[in-house]
Amino acid sequence: MLPLHYSIFFLTIFLYGVSGTESDITKFTVQMIGYSPKKNDDYVAVSRMAIPGYIVGFEPLANADRVHHMLLYGCTTPYADQFWEGMNTCGRGGSHILFAWARNAPNLDLPKGVSFSIGHENDGIKYFVLQVHYAQPFAGNVKDYSGVTLHISQKPTANLAAVMLFVSGQPIPPGQAQHQNNISCVYESPTDIHPFAFRTHTHAMGRVVSAYNKHNNIWAKIGARNPQWPQLFEEVHDPLTIKNGDIMAASCRFDSHDKTNWVPMGAMGTDEMCNFYMMFYWDSNKENPFPKGAVCGGEQVDGAFLDYPKEGFETLPPHPEWEHHAHQSSTPFGIIEEFALGKIGDVKIGQVAGLAFQSNGNLIVFHRADRVWNANTFDNYNILLDKTPIRDNVILVLDVSGREPKIVHALGKDKFYLPHGIYCDDDGYVYTTDVGSHTVAKWKFTGGDLDLIWQLGQNLMPGTDLKHFCKPASITREGDILYVADGYCNSRIVKITIDGKILNSFGLPGNGPTQFQLPHDIRVNSKKNLLVADRENGRVQELTTNGEYVQEWASSLFNNIYSVDVLGDYIFMIPGRMSLERQDIEVYAGRGGTGLIEFGFSGISRAFGAPHVLRVDPSGQSVYIGDIAEGKSVLWKFRIQKEGVVAHNAATVASTSPVLTSSSALPALLLIAIIVLGVSFVCVRKIRPSNGGFDRSGFKPVRTEENISFISDDDSDSE
Repeated sequence: MLPLHYSIFFLTIFLYGVSGTESDITKFTVQMIGYSPKKNDDYVAVSRMAIPGYIVGFEPLANADRVHHMLLYGCTTPYADQFWEGMNTCGRGGSHILFAWARNAPNLDLPKGVSFSIGHENDGIKYFVLQVHYAQPFAGNVKDYSGVTLHISQKPTANLAAVMLFVSGQPIPPGQAQHQNNISCVYESPTDIHPFAFRTHTHAMGRVVSAYNKHNNIWAKIGARNPQWPQLFEEVHDPLTIKNGDIMAASCRFDSHDKTNWVPMGAMGTDEMCNFYMMFYWDSNKENPFPKGAVCGGEQVDGAFLDYPKEGFETLPPHPEWEHHAHQSSTPFGIIEEFALGKIGDVKIGQVAGLAFQSNGNLIVFHRADRVWNANTFDNYNILLDKTPIRDNVILVLDVSGREPKIVHALGKDKFYLPHGIYCDDDGYVYTTDVGSHTVAKWKFTGGDLDLIWQLGQNLMPGTDLKHFCKPASITREGDILYVADGYCNSRIVKITIDGKILNSFGLPGNGPTQFQLPHDIRVNSKKNLLVADRENGRVQELTTNGEYVQEWASSLFNNIYSVDVLGDYIFMIPGRMSLERQDIEVYAGRGGTGLIEFGFSGISRAFGAPHVLRVDPSGQSVYIGDIAEGKSVLWKFRIQKEGVVAHNAATVASTSPVLTSSSALPALLLIAIIVLGVSFVCVRKIRPSNGGFDRSGFKPVRTEENISFISDDDSDSE
């Protein structure tokens, strides 16, 4: 039996299937268009021309909080160009199901030697069509970029794969604790086929879906699964061959005891579905058994279920943790604007350069009062022209537990020249960067005052050695080491001990790995790696604390990234200015390990002006954004609305999943969230060699893929 492999998304490592080699695999992503569903049970689709090759793996990029299900079709022709609303998928010619996803199912890698042929003259697949079903509209101004990433090899395989859909259209009578919808048909092809994976799908009434094959009057199990569990493709555990003349059958068990009316089969959430997807392969030298697509619909064989195995009607042992993991939210997902303030109490907010949180949840706002960074702030040698410190308090400590923030402390007058980055550690110490004085400092709040512990850099004097900084932009802490994004001139990351000893630095100007064009913000993720907002390269780089490249997030959606923060498996990033292609600014969220964007959001009351810093509160419930647009600086707050948390912990699912019976299979982990814009687009990239040492059962890690004379916060010519 060819083993089926399920892979995990790590924040630092992304795994791919064993059917191709590291240098052979191309990643081809088909994504939604930045769509916001308009109604309940909203169906939309996108199409993209297929590239020639052989699919050896699938990465779904979606979450059940937002997406009910996705289906990826291979079509001879699509129903329409690029994007359309409604349930249509393929046009004239062949229609082949390639992949199906629902209820937070994980990645799928095909067995070695098996692939889906695409883009060739004889396979009938010239286009991909991705259909997405949204159960309900989002709350707030959220755009969805859900999709599927295909792992494509150029090497032909010994076996070719396809998916057969078993489907019933019979309605379900009310008031029955058990009702069976049955499906049967005869296999009619001289080509033997071999099932290797299956997936079940119903709506809320489904209890178990099973399928069997009858050969020489003996039934052999294809598979059975509770459709309320994550709707992944599960491995067919025993080798099976289906031959010409065999009877194939499937049955869906429903519980309608609480219904008073018949429930139809249909596409709406209040309808039901009875689907069994059988993924199979055949010898690539043999005739394609289903050149137009494989479907077994309704009961076509009289008496097929007279001796159908009884276990196929029986429910499976309960697994509440899987059902919780697969739960589809009844609460609309949303990121909802709560306020956009230019004043807090009677204090007018200046340019909000930095944000941080105290351990008690208070928000620290680092703003510039009435000082504005513009083209007249520095001379040509990066020396501040106005050498007087800001007379007002530039640090506001806010209680944000109520509907509106309240000032708890106001500090920092006569201590800063041009505030930029701020970080508060668990010990209560505050670290700041001042681009005006070219310094990095450690402070302690004492009552209503701010006491200096140490300061590094030569005050008001920029430089390139380790005794100087030049417009240091941001600071964070991991363990006992501080990391400074010394961004505007030096394009480097500087490592400092918490007692103020400079250790070393890494990074060079450029656009390659561990090179920067203005490292503007720096954070630490759950894997204790650094996330650097590489501003003018328009990307976020993930690096180890020693400066080794892991991966990056980049997109045609933006050409600059000012700030980044972390929430579980997700990173949130925001541009500071519009690109030529985009006439608006959004926050983008991407999942660790993918290097891709999954969803975006923006305000309702107004558009972002010049967002400069973004932070997610420690509870994971809110996102705060500092906007430095001259004359209209704003502090934004957004509330994340969802059931559960954005980054699910699926360790409990992975540890005992019955899907993973192959000794070489990795634990199944949930996949979250969503991806990309304007019209649907495809991301095609060759996998680059990895520096990592991860290697298990045939899997190997892969990496996703300043010499600026004057630059400032506002744009490429003035910050």
